[in-house]
Amino acid sequence: MRALIPLFAFASFTVAADWPQFLGPTRSNVAAADEKALPDSFPSTGPEVLWEKPLGDGYAGPAVAQGKVVVFHREASKVKLEMLEASTGKVLCSNEQPTDYRDSFGMDEGPRATPTISGGKVFAHGADGVLYALDLESGKKLWQVDTAKEFGSEQGFFGRACAPLVVGDSVVLTPGGAGGKAVAAFSIEDGSLKW
Repeated sequence: MRALIPLFAFASFTVAADWPQFLGPTRSNVAAADEKALPDSFPSTGPEVLWEKPLGDGYAGPAVAQGKVVVFHREASKVKLEMLEASTGKVLCSNEQPTDYRDSFGMDEGPRATPTISGGKVFAHGADGVLYALDLESGKKLWQVDTAKEFGSEQGFFGRACAPLVVGDSVVLTPGGAGGKAVAAFSIEDGSLKW
């Protein structure tokens, strides 16, 4: 599946709040109370498109923080995390990592989980089970953990699709795995297993 991420301009506001993780600032799918509401209606032509960005395969939604839009998708045999300037769509930095994930049903083989932005870092969990930590400014990979290899996590019906949750100094995932392992926490600093 090829996707296109559009950014729309709404006459009622020019600056939106951060949406740094799956389901928004508090994972409730509700915007902050001080966030301006969307208009009640749009012109028949739709809202004005500010910019568009073609993406590769995947189902991962974008994350937005500190004036950047982070997208996670797959092109050929690599997963790609790109940090875009929110106002223009310009690619500020990018990181590609190899992947050999194959969907059991021969469908889309890109990442499923929305990345998480926290503390100047981006955390992303690929369908192949690899958890990445990148620097938000440079795109440099800080560390990675192969949860499929470390925990014996099976691919499952839809690949691995857990969006990282940052709690304090931990990145929490539900990687699954042998021996009843279901939930794991990793250090945000170096990816070491905390519990």
